[in-house]
Amino acid sequence: MTDSDSYFPPDLLIEILLRLPVKSLIRFTVVSKSWHSLITSFSFISTHLAQTPPSNTLLVRRYVHTRNKKSTMRCFKTFITLPLPSIRPQSPHMFVLGFGADLPEKDDYKLVRLVYHKNAHGFMWSQAFLNELAVWIAFDVVANGGIRSLIMSFSIADEVFGEIMLPDALVGEIATELSIMLFEESLAVVKYEREIDGGSCEVWVMKHYGVLESWSRLYRINLVADMEKVVGFRSNGEVLFSTKSSELVSYDPNSGHKMDLGIHGSSRSFYIQVHGIT
Repeated sequence: MTDSDSYFPPDLLIEILLRLPVKSLIRFTVVSKSWHSLITSFSFISTHLAQTPPSNTLLVRRYVHTRNKKSTMRCFKTFITLPLPSIRPQSPHMFVLGFGADLPEKDDYKLVRLVYHKNAHGFMWSQAFLNELAVWIAFDVVANGGIRSLIMSFSIADEVFGEIMLPDALVGEIATELSIMLFEESLAVVKYEREIDGGSCEVWVMKHYGVLESWSRLYRINLVADMEKVVGFRSNGEVLFSTKSSELVSYDPNSGHKMDLGIHGSSRSFYIQVHGIT
C-alpha cells in the first residue's frame, strides 16, 4: 500500500471498493499501482462478481472484417490481437471460434478455433457457453448420405470434444436453419421455418443437460414486423431479435410489443450473453 492508501485499513478499503460499480473500479485502477493490482486481481474480481446484483446489461459481440483477418478479443478497454493460426488447410474451409473460462480451478481463459471443410451443407456459426462447455450447432453425414444435425461440445477444462443429441423433431433439420443459445440456465435451440411472408420459429429447451428425453418445445413465434433471427432471451420473458433492417429489438411474445434497443448489425454479427436482464 502507498501513503495514499494509509488512510484506510486494507480490509476496509477492499469492502468499500467491492461496493462500487465496474465503471468506477476501472477509473480507480489508475490511482496507484497497489489499487490497480488489487482491482485487477482474480480474487477481487471473483468476489465482486459474486455479490453484484443482476443489472440491465447486454454484452454484445459484433464481428468486424479487417484486412489482415486476425481475430481480436475485447475486454473492457484492452484489445488483444491473436496471431494467425499455423494450421492452414489448402481446400476451401470455414472456421468458428469458441471462448470460455476454466474457473475457479485454474483461473485460465481459452480460445478454441474449429476448422472444417466448406461444402454445400452450410456452415457452423451458432454457439453458446454453458457449464464450462463451448457448444455449437453442427452436422454429420450419415451412412445413407443424409445429414444429421447435432450439438458439438468442447470442455474448456478437459479440452475434450463431445456430442449432444437433438430431439427427433430437430435432428433431420438443416444445421443452418437451427441456432443454439441459452434460455435461463438451459441449452435452447431455435428452429426456423422460412416463408415468403416471414415464416416462424420454434424454441426448444433441454431442461436437464445431456438428457435426450428432457428436450421440449417451449413455444412458436411468428416472424412478423421485420423480425429475422432470435439472438437471445431476457429474464422478463422477452425475446431478442435481429431484424432485416439490421436492428436489435426486444420482443414481447405475449403482447406483441417490439422495442428498438439502438444496436445495429447484421443478423450473423450478433452474439449476446445475457447477465441478469430484467
